[in-house]
Amino acid sequence: MYDFMEHCLRCYYRQSGWNEENQYSNLCSWSRALLDFYTPQGLSLYLSKLPTPQFKPSYTMNALPSLNGSIGYLYTSRSLDIATSATVDFQDMVDRFRIVKPDDLTSRKQESVNHYLLYGRMFFPGARLESMYVRRISDKMQCLITAVNNPRMPGLPEVAMQLQYDVGKWCSECSYTTDDGLLGLRALYNFDQPESAIPTGQWALGTEIYYGMLDKSAGLSTGLRYRTLPSFGSPPICFTYTLNPVVGHMSTAYVAQISEELAMCSRYDFSIYSYESDLSFGFEYRTKNKQDDGLTQVNSDTEKLQGLIKARIGFAEGLALMWEGRFKNTLFSVGLTADLSNRSSPIRTIGIEMQYFG
Repeated sequence: MYDFMEHCLRCYYRQSGWNEENQYSNLCSWSRALLDFYTPQGLSLYLSKLPTPQFKPSYTMNALPSLNGSIGYLYTSRSLDIATSATVDFQDMVDRFRIVKPDDLTSRKQESVNHYLLYGRMFFPGARLESMYVRRISDKMQCLITAVNNPRMPGLPEVAMQLQYDVGKWCSECSYTTDDGLLGLRALYNFDQPESAIPTGQWALGTEIYYGMLDKSAGLSTGLRYRTLPSFGSPPICFTYTLNPVVGHMSTAYVAQISEELAMCSRYDFSIYSYESDLSFGFEYRTKNKQDDGLTQVNSDTEKLQGLIKARIGFAEGLALMWEGRFKNTLFSVGLTADLSNRSSPIRTIGIEMQYFG
């Protein structure tokens, strides 16, 4: 489940019309949501307030296995429509299998120019600081700067800068990090089918080139994705293939939406140099409730996401289970990870996370 600050950042992107799915880093977002989900550890509490449409503070506390916490503040130049934890659309709070239509992202781009988001958080104990600055330069360009400063570590703060340019058909990113002097270029290109053909799906090809200015090393990765379009009757499916020839890693994944409630995924990872491999499977099941919109017709009832159940099993990472939902005014997430090959102590982690904001 997204924490409150992550939720605000995604609301900022959504309300400003910025499409995260069009970036090369999110080429495998469907399989990552079903297989690489985060499970809570110990007991975590999140409390956030909505004093003004622009300013929002947030506080966290982790009671188990160790006591720690953080305090953070977020400010946006434009008003963000953030609902409370009791009324927020639950599907906006969870990292899930989602279909983003390009037509839903074309609004409000012009009015988003020169707007920005500022975020800062301090962690206790240790007083580690992290910050973020996002600014929309134009309807197609955005810059993002993140920084982390740990007073217990020598040296200057670690700063990462990104310049993103998205025109819809293709998206490019230029990035630089100060800690290792890593300079990177990313690009994703969407292929359109001929006008005479029936558009049943979309191909996308992406690549990444990076160079370490300090250690004089370079790298390359590339990826291919095919998605079916949901508007032509067939259930949405997605196939991805990624290759990093430098480290010798390749990965293929297949995601399919079986029904309105169930989506499943399989992924195969293989190392060209060591011949090590891993096969993992996962699924996501949605529970929904019907809400009457106030009209008398039966067909006026609408279904909204009420809960989400995720499971993953793999030869390398073992088993992971998670259940996310809402109880009255509080959002919660319960999860565990286990190593089924360890019969004496199979449970690795177990935890619950509760979040309230209003």
